Amino acid sequence: MLKLIPGSKAPGVQTLEEARVLIDLLWDTQLENIERIDRLEEKLRTGSNNSSKPPSQDSPAQRARRKKKSPTGRNKGAQPGHKKHSRVCLPESDVDAVHRFYPTGQCACGGNVIAGETPSVRHQVFDLPEVRYQVTEYQRYDGKCSQCGRDHKGGFPVWIPQGQMGAGLVSWISLVSGQYHLSIRQIQSLLEQQWQLRFSIGAISQAQRPVSGWLQPIYAQIGHAVRQSKVAHADETTHWRGSERRWLWTLCTERAVYFLTHYSRGKAAAKALLGDFTGILVTDRHGGYNDYTKAHRQCCLVHVLRNLEKMAQRRSQAGELGQRLTRMLRLLIRIEHRWRKKNYASRVYRQRLERLRQGFHETLVEGMQNHPKSRTGNQCKRLLQDEPMLWTFLQHPGIPLTNNTAERAIRPYVIWRKTSFFSQSYRGDPFRPLILSITETCKRLGIHAYPVLRKACEQGLRGDAVTVRLPIPKPTPLLI
Repeated sequence: MLKLIPGSKAPGVQTLEEARVLIDLLWDTQLENIERIDRLEEKLRTGSNNSSKPPSQDSPAQRARRKKKSPTGRNKGAQPGHKKHSRVCLPESDVDAVHRFYPTGQCACGGNVIAGETPSVRHQVFDLPEVRYQVTEYQRYDGKCSQCGRDHKGGFPVWIPQGQMGAGLVSWISLVSGQYHLSIRQIQSLLEQQWQLRFSIGAISQAQRPVSGWLQPIYAQIGHAVRQSKVAHADETTHWRGSERRWLWTLCTERAVYFLTHYSRGKAAAKALLGDFTGILVTDRHGGYNDYTKAHRQCCLVHVLRNLEKMAQRRSQAGELGQRLTRMLRLLIRIEHRWRKKNYASRVYRQRLERLRQGFHETLVEGMQNHPKSRTGNQCKRLLQDEPMLWTFLQHPGIPLTNNTAERAIRPYVIWRKTSFFSQSYRGDPFRPLILSITETCKRLGIHAYPVLRKACEQGLRGDAVTVRLPIPKPTPLLI
């Protein structure tokens, strides 16, 4: 590359050959400058719409350029014909207090007013009672033998908690920390405001110490259920222990979510997450999953589409190639969705998908041959290497085309990470995946997490084996 020094004179040439050499140097320098400018401009254009970059990291200009939904012309709020949602009155036996109001006993005409046997209007008001904590005192007595004078000490039963917090309080602290993402100071403040209960920050933190051990059986049940499923989704995100960067991994289905923290984002962490899983794995194109068999892995097509959108924004032939690939992939997704609506019974959709698959492959080969040793050519080469994982849904109909299930599962932790100081110790690392696995699985099962946590804490405080389990259904077979 020819280096130009500011203030220096142009090199003189004496012969035609020297002029040609200088022109070649200037030409190569210009090409390298153009390529460098293109890379910088592409970096500026990189956003959530054409990469894996989260929307929260978009610049103000990129946010302004986001596609907005076209107005529907409808007014805000409920639309005509929508299903009405109203609260049904509780039976009178479940009401805490009933106040009855009767009409006046005398009519203006002089007759007596006889009230009906049933109320004409029932109006129920729901309110929160004034709450206060409960304190149970356990007293131990000592004694002395009346004959020999030997001292005897009484003993507490094994079911009495050794600390000052009972199962309800410990499970409540775990719930508001894990599902509602409150910090220890916020938990301390809420306990004082709502329950008039004062505990130090250290005591609240210490209360969570044994919970991880008590929840291990439920956590293991969730991991086993997910690994035995026919289809599972995997994803990972950054996790911090103090100033040390680690990773939070998730393997989930529509009914269960399993989390794992690991020091690595590589293949070792992926193997620890997957365990004995042998079903169809839906992921992004992260290389950590590359040891998993390609025949049973489906790459998220939306992630591929974002990468192609980035290629389509380039200049000249590279941009045209990216636009062609983007159009084909969008058409592929539309055809697959229509095929699913037909319950995979139409051969026409299958034939169209096979033609699109062949055209997509030929276009990638063309891009690799016409753009060697460039970003576009390398991108086409990598897509050709991953190509078997783009079309797994054709061999196993019914599996999702996107990894949205895993991204929705991991989003609560991303929000928690933004509002906390991460975990500061080894004890905090296992607690987060444990509590997240249980709360997110309960959410997908449509049950409340608090009764599950309370039952586990009750058994743990008594020193019993934790026998509570979640009602996770058995996996359903794939549509073949």
